[in-house]
Amino acid sequence: MLLELKIRNLAVVEDAVIPFGEGLNVITGSTGAGKSIILTAVELLSGGRARRGLIRKGADSLSIEGLFEVPVDWSWRAELGLERGEEVLSVRREVTVSGKSRIWLNGMLSTLAVARELMKSLFELHGQHRQQELLDPANHVRYLDSWGDYGELLERVGSLAERYNGAKRELSRLEEERRKHEEEKDYLRFQLEELERLDLTPGLEDELERKLSIQADIHTFVSNLESARSMISEGEGSALDRIGAAERLLGALLQKDGSWKEALEGLKEAGAALSDISRGIGHALSELEGEPEDIERLQDQLASIQRLRRKYRLSYDALLEKRDELRGILNRLEAGSDEIIEAERRLDAIRTELLPLLEELSERRAASAGELDGEVTAELESLGMKGALFETRVSRPENSAFLMADHRLDLPPGGWDEIEFRIRTNIGEDIHPLAEIASGGELSRITLVLKRLQAEERGIPILIFDEIDVGLGADLGGVIADRLKLLSGHYQIICITHLAQVASRASNHVRIEKRILNGRTVTNARRLSGDDRIEEIARMLGGEGELRERLAAELLTRG
Repeated sequence: MLLELKIRNLAVVEDAVIPFGEGLNVITGSTGAGKSIILTAVELLSGGRARRGLIRKGADSLSIEGLFEVPVDWSWRAELGLERGEEVLSVRREVTVSGKSRIWLNGMLSTLAVARELMKSLFELHGQHRQQELLDPANHVRYLDSWGDYGELLERVGSLAERYNGAKRELSRLEEERRKHEEEKDYLRFQLEELERLDLTPGLEDELERKLSIQADIHTFVSNLESARSMISEGEGSALDRIGAAERLLGALLQKDGSWKEALEGLKEAGAALSDISRGIGHALSELEGEPEDIERLQDQLASIQRLRRKYRLSYDALLEKRDELRGILNRLEAGSDEIIEAERRLDAIRTELLPLLEELSERRAASAGELDGEVTAELESLGMKGALFETRVSRPENSAFLMADHRLDLPPGGWDEIEFRIRTNIGEDIHPLAEIASGGELSRITLVLKRLQAEERGIPILIFDEIDVGLGADLGGVIADRLKLLSGHYQIICITHLAQVASRASNHVRIEKRILNGRTVTNARRLSGDDRIEEIARMLGGEGELRERLAAELLTRG
């Protein structure tokens, strides 16, 4: 039960505390007084979208707090840490001019997502705009499913539908990637062949430039190498010859003075190093004096590399990476058929698992629809719609993309069924879609019935209505009032109303008033009793004189 609603700086409400009680609570007031602000406040507590424009002009923030008395067997008790005996839950929402929004549950900071789920278990809210939802068949499945006893099956279907749609998107991605690469395949292969003809290896460009530099001045290279080799190792007076002589002299000294051992070993190491250098020079000369490099071939190869570098605007190393990347793409393209086949297999496996569940869901919906139709038809008759017949049509499109294994369309999380509410309002007429023939008053009564059935099925303790009696004449006001009063024996009902009959049945009556204070519009809430309540109901009846006050008093006596 909602015990109290505190509103601060919401639109024209500066500071208001609205008390509620058990049974039927009504909120009345003149048109434009700000009654809808109460619904806005409740929607904010439910995690609804917060707009900075809702903050009262001149204020830094707005805040809403609802105090709820929660049932002993409430499913959220453990999660919120409520002990037995703790019956009151505080839900507080704050929105600042900077756009920041925060919500607290019993003083602990929470998230809007958690608050939304929690509040769904406490109340069902019906604003005027939601009544129009009934005119759109796309919303009818939610009404049927919230009433039907197949929630677990619906969750399984939703989970598998999500997996199916994910697998379908993956298959589409692979097919699109394959199509795109197939279109580019010839060009990719041409690029790869162009790069592979060059036999690119790490450092090849530098090596080609080095060889061309040598060939450009081959005679100088040969002359310098031959002279260097002669100085190191050829003939008397060469470096190796002199080192050999020095070794012999120090060797003779070593027999008498061991301190020259290290120097002698140094000479031997130097001789070995010079011998290696001499052999290297000899090897180089052999290569240079053998078949000379084909300068024209070297130049063509280097020019080809540089041409591709300019074409792709890449460094030599990046050119190597591009070649490897092209190889990978073409290899994946060749193996792409296997990936697509595997993706199709996964999709078909999910579809095979999902099909019987969808069939079962259709059957359960059809059975629930029959029960719902009987309940709604009986209720509508008691609400003054004699001869009305309510029908829920459960159908499936013949060209269902899912049935035809068409992977282009997603499967809705609620399955493939199409649900549509239809009605006959008078005996002898045909049944038509609800949107085609339902008047405002008829729609109000149908909504009242469906909301009551939803709350009953889901065990919701609070029903909140914003002008559920819209479109009804005074002749039916008593019928709706009686129904709301009857419901208030099982639920806490909070109802914004313009009908005096409804207001007179209330256990708790709150009037919303608007006045000008210090040049500002201010809206506040006042709990009515005694003469104040007679005066308010008389105002709702319209007209003037003592007669309406006597009628107001009589309505209260009957209530």
